Formats: sequence, C-alpha cells, structure tokens
Amino acid sequence: MASRSGCLKTTLFGCLGIIVLLIILAAAAGIMASRGMERAQVADQELLAADAAEMPQPAALARHAGRVVVDLAQGEFYLKPGEPGSGVRVKARFDQSSYRLEDSLEVLPDSTWVYTVTYRRTTSGLVALARAIMGEDQVSRVEVYLPPDVPVVLDLDIAQGGAEVELGGLWLTEAEINYSQGGFELSFSEPLREPMERLVVAGNMGGFEADRLGNASPSFLAVECRMGGGEIDLRGQWLNSADVMLEVSMGGMAVLVPDHMPVNGYDLLEQARPLSGGDPEVPTPELNISVDQSMGEIEIIRR
Repeated sequence: MASRSGCLKTTLFGCLGIIVLLIILAAAAGIMASRGMERAQVADQELLAADAAEMPQPAALARHAGRVVVDLAQGEFYLKPGEPGSGVRVKARFDQSSYRLEDSLEVLPDSTWVYTVTYRRTTSGLVALARAIMGEDQVSRVEVYLPPDVPVVLDLDIAQGGAEVELGGLWLTEAEINYSQGGFELSFSEPLREPMERLVVAGNMGGFEADRLGNASPSFLAVECRMGGGEIDLRGQWLNSADVMLEVSMGGMAVLVPDHMPVNGYDLLEQARPLSGGDPEVPTPELNISVDQSMGEIEIIRR
C-alpha cells in the first residue's frame, strides 16, 4: 500500500494544525492587547534626586564626585545638562500600566552619593508587539537632566531604544556608556568644566554617532562597536594628550581626527596631510591611537 507523503506524513495535525495554531496565537495576542489598551494609563512623571538640604554640601562634592547610574530600556531617551543648583532631574511620559520608572539615592557618611534611575517595560514582548500591530500609540519617553555644577561619574546603559545624549558644559570626571539593539547619539557641543579622566563607549547591535569628543578632552578614550557601525568625531578643544582605543567587530567605524593635532599611528590616516602650524614653545596635545579590527574596518580621516 502506498504511503502518505507531504507535510501530513510525520505530524499529527499537519499543515492545517499549524495554521490553526497560528490563528489561535494571533487571536490570543489581540485579546491581550485589547485588555491592555483598556487599562492604559499614559501620564507624566517627574523625579528629583533630592532636595538641596539632602544632597552633600558643595565642598564635599568637590572632594568626592557623585555617581549617576542610568539604566533605560524600551523607549526614547534623552540626557541633557540641567540648570545649576537643580541636582539630577528626571522627566518622563509613558503608559504606567506597561512601564515602570524608579529611582533611588544613597548618601554615604563620607558625603559621596549615588543616584540610580531605572526604566523598564513591565508587559511581555508579545503584548507590546500586538499593541503595535493594532496601531496603538505607545508613548515611552524619558529625559534625564544632569547637574552642571557638581562633579559626576556617569554610568549609562541603553537597550532596545534610541538615545540622544548631550553632555557639553557638564562637570564629568568619568563616563561609561553601553548601548545595545538601538541607535545612539553622543555629543559634547561645548567643553566640559574640566577635562575628563576616562570615557568608554561600548555598543552591540546598533548604530553610534559621536560629535566633538575633543571637548570632553578625556585622558583615556575607548570606543567599541560590535555588530554595528559608528561615526566618531574626535575634533574639539583638546586640553590634554589622550590614549585612544578603537575596536570594531562585524561592523565599520569612521573616525575624524583634528587637522591640527599630532596623531601617533599616522600611517592609519587616509590622507597624510601636513599638520597646521603652531607655537613650538607650547606643548601640543597628542592622540595615541590603537585599533583592533575583526570582520570590520576602521577608517581614520584627518579633517
């Protein structure tokens, strides 16, 4: 007797069963999304790190920099300089039935302080996808304002979203930034109050654009891009020499270096034009660049 062939041969329900299962899953997702829309609670929320009386005194801050930890996911995010004397401030607009915004402040006996902000989706990815398919306007926006008048160490993590970060004019001593599964823009539109000691940016599965990093003037700069691309502008007001480490894996990176600065690793430059003239009696900051390329390319251009 001839045997049956096709997709019904080795499955209990066959192709028809698979189709029915998909229809059931789609219907379930629609019901979940509909219920979610009924209890959607889009609202504004604002957080302050602390009242002025609760923050460490300025003299203590000058000796012990505070730390701001920002951990954000699934949304549209902005970091900006705030007003002097305002401390750390957070403004957000989101569906409070689907997302949660939390913060905490710890002031230690030595007057150091740590302020932490976290933002996460609380519903499942299936519900979020179903709501998007059904055309629901999902608001998810967080703005973080950093104080320009106290020294701060910044730890920033961005995932599954887009971020615009403007840090010009702040008093940052160090910053470590991680982003994944999204786009990220970093800018120093004006010089910092003092040069940074360390700036590290690491990305995975996303695009990265940095503008005028020279205005931060970090003594150590590391930029890593994995499974994505980056455009890095190292121009700006460099006050110190810097060790610069560039790493790319499964992606590409274009790096602009200032026309007037000596660069160690000069053979990496696309155009080896002579440096602009300067006062030989005044020490000129230098960039000491090292690169690591794996399944990708780093292009360094003098401009």
